[in-house]
Amino acid sequence: MAISLKESIIVGFSDFWSRKIRSIVTIIGIVLGTMSIIVVLALMKGINKKTMDWMMERGGLSKIDIYPDWSYDNKTNAKKYFTLKELKLIRSLIPEAKYFNPQIRHWVRHSYKDKEYRTSIYGVLPDFSRIEEWSAESGRFINEFDINQSNDVIVIGTKIREELFGNRDPVGEFITVHSRRLQVIGIMKHRFMKNSGIGGDNALRYMNRRSFIPLSTMIHKGTGEDNIRSFSVKAKDAESAPELREKLESIILNLRHGAPVFKVESAQERASEMAESQKTFQMIFFIISTISLLVGGIVIANIMLATIQERTREIGIRLAVGARRRDIFLQFLVQTILVTTIGGIFGIILGLSLLDIVSKYLEFDLIAGIEMILIALTVSAGVGLLSGIIPAIVASKLNPVDTLRYE
Repeated sequence: MAISLKESIIVGFSDFWSRKIRSIVTIIGIVLGTMSIIVVLALMKGINKKTMDWMMERGGLSKIDIYPDWSYDNKTNAKKYFTLKELKLIRSLIPEAKYFNPQIRHWVRHSYKDKEYRTSIYGVLPDFSRIEEWSAESGRFINEFDINQSNDVIVIGTKIREELFGNRDPVGEFITVHSRRLQVIGIMKHRFMKNSGIGGDNALRYMNRRSFIPLSTMIHKGTGEDNIRSFSVKAKDAESAPELREKLESIILNLRHGAPVFKVESAQERASEMAESQKTFQMIFFIISTISLLVGGIVIANIMLATIQERTREIGIRLAVGARRRDIFLQFLVQTILVTTIGGIFGIILGLSLLDIVSKYLEFDLIAGIEMILIALTVSAGVGLLSGIIPAIVASKLNPVDTLRYE
């Protein structure tokens, strides 16, 4: 008498229900392992989204940054700065670049009446706001006329406005920076990105503390030096950024006679590298979680072997009335897969319910997805398959005569 798959499932449920305590203890390891997989995959997906959001907030994937490589042992004494003449040459050699912005940074005191605030001031070109995709929310940003005339104008971040002017709109007011009176022509939009609980709530708060003046004003009315240590470029799109980065690297190496004193970094390539690193960590954590599931599978296999001894006579009776060995094999295999699948379902439910708790604790968004549920369920069922094969084979190989004599 052959045993159908439906009957095997019914028998499996019946056996599971009749041995509640053993079944619950058996699936605890599967529940915890599956829960770990859900949490790990949600965490890594959240990190991937956080990384991409960070890149987009800092100008997108078409941005390229050039800055000194301070780790390089500069034995040749190659210059770690650019002159305006060199930057004009570089700009002429990369016509395919959409935007180009050299910048000079100083740490200075900003004063208004009896209030002071020390922070960074940047000498920039109008392309800065286009590269960073960051504009003024009040007033305007620096334009070409300001550059050509070396105007005494300044655009400030929201933190500077708060420290010097409170909630008032300071556009049109004058502040003193390094003994020079500069007219406020704009307030930059407030930058905000939820932090992961490290050092505050806003990961972009440092940008709100910056101020900006025309690069020509910085050079001609400031230090008088055009030693520019960094600049940024924006490609036409993210796909062309790596090629433009390679071209820029070659141009700068030629200008410095082969000395790699500058780093040329593409946001697109940096995002790809970070994604690869995250995939590696994801795989490591996934393997650790899977190992915990396999340990649970070994426990299930041992319990199933013990169950076979308890049901030896029942197996003999089934074989005697016409059950085939493959029917016995299928019955025990289905039962094992059933146990791990039930454990997997409970593990998925528990894992999803824990995401909000873990997210609040880490102050970091964990993102669930249907694909991770399918992965967790497949792995738990796969563990049941692996852990059930040996007990199922043992049960199907039993001698019918010996089993009927078994007490």
